[in-house]
Amino acid sequence: MQGAHSQYFEVCRTIEAPAEQARPHTKQGAMQRIWMRANEYAEASKKRKQDAIQPGDTTKTTPWIRRTGSDRYLSGCDRSDLLEVIAEPEESDERDRSSEESSEDEWERKVDQALWKTMGELAAIIQSIVGQSGVMLRMEAVRSEADQQRFTPLRPYQEAASIERHCRPWQQTLMFFVRTQRPHDWHSPVYRFNRRQKMAFEAMVEAVSQEVRHAREEQEGDEEESEDEESGGSEDGDQVHPSQENEGMRAVHRACLTLCIELMNQTIHNQEYDMAMLCATAVLGVHAQQGFRDPESYPPILSSIIKVARFMIIQQAEEMARPTEDDEQYSPCASAMDFDSDGDSGYDSPEQSPVRRPRRHAQHSRSQGFVVPPTTSFGWVQQMVRTFMARGTAWPIQWLLDLRTYGLKIHYNTTAIGHVNWKDKHTLEYKNIAFSMDEFRGMVHQLVADSRRALLQDILFVSQADELPAVPWGALHDDPRTGDWDQRSRLPTNGPEWLYERNQAREDLQDRFVSSESEGGYHRERVRDWMRQAARFRGLLLVLMHITGGQPARGTEILSCRHRITAAGSHRNVFIEDRQVVFVTKYHKGVEITGDVKIIHQYLPREVGELVVWYLWLALPFIERIQALVWQESAMSDYLWPTDPDGSKWTTDRMKRELQRVSTKALGQSISVNAYREIAIAISRQWVRGDSAFQRDHEEESIEAQIDRMDSNAADEQATHSPHVAGLIYARDVMELVGSSADRRQRFRKVSEDWHRFLGFESTAVRDEKQGPFKRKWCGFEEDAEEEQVRRRARLRRMDAQAELSWMMRKAMTMRSVQGEAMQAIQRGDSHIVTVMPTGAGKSVLFMLPAFVEPRGVNIVVVPLKGIRSDMIHRCQQLGIRWAVWEEGAVTDGASIVLVTPERPPVRRLGRSSSGCAGCSCWIGSSSTNAMSC
Repeated sequence: MQGAHSQYFEVCRTIEAPAEQARPHTKQGAMQRIWMRANEYAEASKKRKQDAIQPGDTTKTTPWIRRTGSDRYLSGCDRSDLLEVIAEPEESDERDRSSEESSEDEWERKVDQALWKTMGELAAIIQSIVGQSGVMLRMEAVRSEADQQRFTPLRPYQEAASIERHCRPWQQTLMFFVRTQRPHDWHSPVYRFNRRQKMAFEAMVEAVSQEVRHAREEQEGDEEESEDEESGGSEDGDQVHPSQENEGMRAVHRACLTLCIELMNQTIHNQEYDMAMLCATAVLGVHAQQGFRDPESYPPILSSIIKVARFMIIQQAEEMARPTEDDEQYSPCASAMDFDSDGDSGYDSPEQSPVRRPRRHAQHSRSQGFVVPPTTSFGWVQQMVRTFMARGTAWPIQWLLDLRTYGLKIHYNTTAIGHVNWKDKHTLEYKNIAFSMDEFRGMVHQLVADSRRALLQDILFVSQADELPAVPWGALHDDPRTGDWDQRSRLPTNGPEWLYERNQAREDLQDRFVSSESEGGYHRERVRDWMRQAARFRGLLLVLMHITGGQPARGTEILSCRHRITAAGSHRNVFIEDRQVVFVTKYHKGVEITGDVKIIHQYLPREVGELVVWYLWLALPFIERIQALVWQESAMSDYLWPTDPDGSKWTTDRMKRELQRVSTKALGQSISVNAYREIAIAISRQWVRGDSAFQRDHEEESIEAQIDRMDSNAADEQATHSPHVAGLIYARDVMELVGSSADRRQRFRKVSEDWHRFLGFESTAVRDEKQGPFKRKWCGFEEDAEEEQVRRRARLRRMDAQAELSWMMRKAMTMRSVQGEAMQAIQRGDSHIVTVMPTGAGKSVLFMLPAFVEPRGVNIVVVPLKGIRSDMIHRCQQLGIRWAVWEEGAVTDGASIVLVTPERPPVRRLGRSSSGCAGCSCWIGSSSTNAMSC
């Protein structure tokens, strides 16, 4: 049809549908078409239900939604449109910008970006102003009620990331107003500005637009300057552009602050959503997936809005009370009363008055107390708080305060969703994390070994602990009032000089630091690498102390620990008490609200405390001196986890990464700080806490405890005070910090030591052996281990060895005579069994079969040759038996068979390393005599 000179052309080619897609005009085809259309309508209806916001039925909506009223106010709006209107503007390169984007769209995008950035800068500025303000002013700004008695002033955020996160709701609020004030073709929530808000909004948009114009002109000027650089530069090169004034408040910041103040400065007319600010906060409550934010996720947003708003009124007060040029030579603090009754006194003349006379304002009620005239920063803050920042004012902040309180009430009276599940008594599942208790102990002991190796080899340059001076635990004394080591402590060597003398005596160690070619005489890159090793050890020590101290503290609490008293009067947090290292945290979650500090003691096992002492005694003095020399630091940090020389700070996020790195290495699963907090509590409830603890002779121990407690109470009452007062005031021990008592400290110690027993630390086991089994309460896991050992022996006694052997080998097996007799003796529990069998006769079956049938037990196998050990490892892998090879610092927790060579540590130490096992057996094999003994 389409040749070289053809006059015909093809209009449309018929495409034949495949046979399987043809729809014959039958009932079956019609039903198929109906079903497909039904699915399409169902999907469309589902999407409309998810996207469109509709008012809920009063019988179906939750009390929280009915209280907020967001479903009624946002009725008919599309969820995706609402989320897009408050979204952060995207930062895109000019080269990546779509060619279809019009100049108007580009301008709006740049304005949005500039406004978002301006609000972030404003939040950082006002936070710094709050940090410089007086305590009384910050006390007044933090009031939520006019007559409220506050004990804690308003505090700024501690980190830059925090202010960025908490100012985000205000950035989204401004985005909502800017984008909805522009012409748009989607259904947006209805709101109206009042006259003052409208003027402030227009002024802010104009100021932001001016910033964008300045930035564009500056960019064009830089391009022209680069082209004309050889011609002598620009004539107005010394002129500073307004957008370059990064320090302090600029006009755009003031315009943004004014609008935010005016948004709060609006009273209710009839409904809450008559106020523009609450219209924006309703949009912030829309959930990204479906519905609205619940009482758990929405109150934190309201808290951020309220706290940043308090920062704003302090900044606004500073702007309003800025002194004039005539007043700069006088104090801004006016006299509270005028004692001159004569109105025509010469001191009242404008020429002679050192302070401007305040204007008279409306008198407040007597219950409100004295009100400072609004000519000072304090006066303006007081007036703004009593006008629109406190309850009882019927303004936006009152609604946010009441809604936050209601949400928190629901949150704290509603149980959280459970994520913990015990698959069996020894396997914990938390969300997508699952591990056994043996694996958890193995992770802890592996962490101890890694931390020990990092300190000894990478920082102190020794291969064995024997090369270090031993810690004289019995000679160590501590007094929390002293800034460093107690003078009574008799240390065997001078700590600050020990590492220096060691480096001075060895030439290979000198090469790590000394360089004759460098200007200062030291090799900067090698010193930097050594400092990185020190930071790596600090990270391991942080995770180790966090896990082994007992129930975990919050990241902000443990990271605030100091190892010496500071010049500002802050106490140290690391002590030595009764031959045990303890760190004390003084910060808790509610300190910012209540002002009350809880004293929490965390006791460390000897294996971990030894690392802390070595680090503070031998390593840290040398590290501080090298750091002061190389980085020219004038003052050393008193924190146990100071800022690294490269500027990296120890934060909760960094702590989370360290914990995730350790858990991934040991368990193959990433555990965060928050997840470990849940996990530790679950383990404690299951195995360690007092509810599951018991005494061997419960009745006798309980009677003795009651008698001791009665005698103690009677002694206190005889001294004319209660036991509580006695613990807080009289005969206090030097180790008792302010706010703590001896009884409370001992309870914390017991919790930590029970946790050490569960983790299987050898030092705790040795101490318990010295005390005897009847000197303390037993924890649940100890009783379970004993009961499990008895049950294991009973199951082995009833075991059908022939059938279990066939199941293990996956084929029919028959035991030989000697093999069968030895297995029967093992099942009976006989000791000192010696079995002589030829090579290949099945001696290994005697310990592999019990390990296969009862994997919770531990079988220690002493093998003389590495070749035999490799063969046994291969056979264990084939049979699915968990195995481990004992080496110095090795972790054997969770292994059913532990292989060890004769020159390794004795069986007694091996038994302790396999903590929490339900029974332990030792097997000694000999290749020369073909014998096996048990």
